[in-house]
Amino acid sequence: MKQKKLIGLALACLLVLSGCSGTVKDDDKYVVASIDGANIYADDIYDELANTTTGKQMLFSYVLDQLVQAYFPVTSDMKTSAAEIIEEIEDEYDSYYGDSAEEYLESALSSSGYESMDDYEDSLIQSLQYSEFLKQYVKDNFDEVFDDYYDYESPRIVSIIKVAMDDPTAPTDEESEALEEVQSLLETDKTFGEIAADYSDDDTASAKGNLGVVDSTSSLADTYGDDVETAILEIEEGEVSEAIQGDDGYYFIYCTSTDKDTIKAELEVIDLDSPLLVYDDYMVYMAFNTYELTYADDETQQIIEDILNDNLEYRDELREEE
Repeated sequence: MKQKKLIGLALACLLVLSGCSGTVKDDDKYVVASIDGANIYADDIYDELANTTTGKQMLFSYVLDQLVQAYFPVTSDMKTSAAEIIEEIEDEYDSYYGDSAEEYLESALSSSGYESMDDYEDSLIQSLQYSEFLKQYVKDNFDEVFDDYYDYESPRIVSIIKVAMDDPTAPTDEESEALEEVQSLLETDKTFGEIAADYSDDDTASAKGNLGVVDSTSSLADTYGDDVETAILEIEEGEVSEAIQGDDGYYFIYCTSTDKDTIKAELEVIDLDSPLLVYDDYMVYMAFNTYELTYADDETQQIIEDILNDNLEYRDELREEE
């Protein structure tokens, strides 16, 4: 039963005790802490976890984490990517808050549950490891994953034109003229992409307004506002929208394609930005299920298998409802 003891010890260190640094044995049992001379044993913690819903999920999460660590260890590229993200965040805070940047950053970290930027950087690296875990699954099962994604998310390729305004509810004369000019051009022989390249105030202007493949996981509302996101996700292929008021201007939307083969070709390269990695909350269970794990006892194996089966069955129910 050594595995049960080790898992109990690890969980205790991770979830119960912040300072667990060594192991002590008492009658061949691992002691994780003592209170007034009474020992707390890893076996007892494990048994407690194994008999509660929350504890079972913690156990699964720990085993999953060990699997990811074993197959997708930290690389120098992951460390570099995380460091670059940290640098970008710090630069952004510096530009916004100046001398108060460190104070605001510490507050943001604390409210998100992080003790320091080093702690946050470690979480970024772990996220990159999990991304590699999911990337491998998607690559190995691309056709199946894409078919499900296409049916479940109804993705489309979309382009936009933005007419920037300080206050879209009260545009200036100059802003109104810019909006009218774009509206007039859309009624000419000029293509949507040509107009976007010449007149759009969005960062996508250099790409002729192309947003690429979008779906409900694209977080478009964060950038453009709820009404613009709704229009993007509902527009039909070949349609150009009317002017839609967004958070910082008016937007015109053009749906280039909803064709399955066209979108599939766009997503064949699986990188960290691929929507195939994030659209399915249950993919982690599907990916886990492709690995063969050997368990030292039947109880642990049953707990893990029950969690897998419950989540995969619920996923199937969600697909049937669509």
